[in-house]
Amino acid sequence: MKLFWMKNRVLIAALLAVLVLGVFFWGGLRLFEGNEMQDVMVRTSFAEAEATAAPTEETGTIGLTGETETPAPTAISPELISADILGLEWKYRSVIPRISNTVPYEAKSWKEGDKVADSLAVEAITRAGELYETLLHRTLDLSAVSVTRYVDEKGYRPNILRLTDEKNDFVCVLRESDLSLLVADNGQIAASEWMDAKKDAATVAEFLGTEAKANDMDRGGSSRNGEWIERSLAYELGDGRWITLAYNRNTLNGIQVHEDERCMEESVCFLADITMNPSVVHLVSAECFTRGDLNDIAEGDMTPAEVEAMYSRFLTAALGKRFDPNDPTKEIGYQLAPGQLVYYRDDSCYRENYYHIQDTFVIMDIAAKSGYIVRADCSKLYNQQDPAMDLRSIDYDHMGGEEYIAYVRNIAEQTWGKENVKDVDVNAVYDGNYCTIDPYMTDGRWYEFFFEGGMLTEIQHFATERSDVCGWAADSLYVNTVTGEEFSLEW
Repeated sequence: MKLFWMKNRVLIAALLAVLVLGVFFWGGLRLFEGNEMQDVMVRTSFAEAEATAAPTEETGTIGLTGETETPAPTAISPELISADILGLEWKYRSVIPRISNTVPYEAKSWKEGDKVADSLAVEAITRAGELYETLLHRTLDLSAVSVTRYVDEKGYRPNILRLTDEKNDFVCVLRESDLSLLVADNGQIAASEWMDAKKDAATVAEFLGTEAKANDMDRGGSSRNGEWIERSLAYELGDGRWITLAYNRNTLNGIQVHEDERCMEESVCFLADITMNPSVVHLVSAECFTRGDLNDIAEGDMTPAEVEAMYSRFLTAALGKRFDPNDPTKEIGYQLAPGQLVYYRDDSCYRENYYHIQDTFVIMDIAAKSGYIVRADCSKLYNQQDPAMDLRSIDYDHMGGEEYIAYVRNIAEQTWGKENVKDVDVNAVYDGNYCTIDPYMTDGRWYEFFFEGGMLTEIQHFATERSDVCGWAADSLYVNTVTGEEFSLEW
């Protein structure tokens, strides 16, 4: 599940963004209020696009070329106006604003720089005024525009100038060195009858001193009741750069300039911000383990006896106590047979040594030094002795409730110690028979427990609070080969 997230990060992030704005489109519901969950029905942008692909007698559609086949309605509902306001707050929260519902990677090393010199500020404001007038057909009140310099503390990205006004209804980002356009977004959106993306692309390209190639790339969007609300298209420029044009109700509202096609695919401006393309990024260190000797354990690692005791505590909490078949009053716990416990040494220098356990109950990897479960496949475990801990009879409508929380909390506290468990909460209930519960540790790591029909089937481990990738912490550590910067995939 988490590996799918890593491989499809931009797509899923885009769908999550649509989910956020979609909630506002359907009545202004709040996604979160305290710890309560609310059911929200949302159609994704791509499902909507497919559902509205064919023109009808009542409404027309916008073809993939960006040419409008029939006029779209010009009326703007109060719900959409409300969504515009809330959407701007979300889009403009980033240093480099989002021009659509996609959620690209944003470096955490941006910081506000020194005050911009008056002469440079005037030049930047004038430049912004020109491009908004020419490209977005809006006359800015230049006297109300402020300019802020942002600097990448790590030095991998150029200095940028971010321009906005007190109303925060537009954001423009220019490269400081030459005042070239990076991003421009307009928050004042009035519905238009016509959308001509090819003409807009030609105009933007000319403004940038080049030309746009004829073919466009559809970057998705969202619609409601058969009407396109948000739409993005990308164009290759003659100098190798790409641009993305974002439309809101047929109106061009956003422009982003990308260094090349790879940047366009991930909705970022700079090669330094690419996090997925395998031609640019790869793991800092791949897994490399060799089988060790149970009689030669590295200093600081748990002993085989300590690991087996942890394994027994885990299964006792998951399955219930185990007693001697010859003496039902004598608790014996769960023991491993010879060959069911294997010790592996880490040769990558980025991970720990670990113990691998495989029996009829689990296939489990345990970090030898820190004692966390790296991953586990479970044979549909359920408590066989305590009816209060047996989750199998709980129907789908009540999955993820207090019984699930109590069951997972008991496993976590028995396995790692009560003092090390910070909280336990439901993550998801889905597909009629499945549920995930997440215990959070005091050191920032957390787990995802997967259930099918009330039985435990899998455990995934995440090394940090905002980690995107399950497994070892090093499984999230990547390097951008263009810049040499190392980064961790986080949400």
